[in-house]
Amino acid sequence: MSSVIFIDFEAFQHGDETFQIKELCILAADDPLKPLTFLFKPSRQWEKLKSTQKQTYSFQEHHLHHLSWGEGNKTYCVNCLERKIKKAMPMYLEARFYVLGRQKAAFLRRELPMLDIHDYAFADSYKDISRAPSHLTCTYRYHSKEHCAVLKCYRLLLHYQSL
Repeated sequence: MSSVIFIDFEAFQHGDETFQIKELCILAADDPLKPLTFLFKPSRQWEKLKSTQKQTYSFQEHHLHHLSWGEGNKTYCVNCLERKIKKAMPMYLEARFYVLGRQKAAFLRRELPMLDIHDYAFADSYKDISRAPSHLTCTYRYHSKEHCAVLKCYRLLLHYQSL
């Protein structure tokens, strides 16, 4: 039987543009105490963004995930991410990765084609999944529980385990 791994991210997105991943979490169901978490630096400086992008990203920053555009400790790099997954999760080739949402699943399939990524079809939306227990808090200081990739991975894990 293949391993089950949950993956989720928070990102900036303007219109039909691709996601600008900010926070990423990868959580193996059989090793839930060791999630891989990343907080990525922006790909472009705030000053170089169009005014419409700034307006959208500012709204997302203040009303959704509460991560600032300039925050981050690593530059997003697909090859680097692949290497970290290989090192931390040697079973990744036999694993099924679950993320909730078709758009996120499609994006991750394009970004990480070596992973077997599936839309988490066991629930229609996060509303169908119990909230994270109160003792779990987000890794990053100002996050709301609804917009934290780490807590969303734990919510998926708890829902999956309850099936």
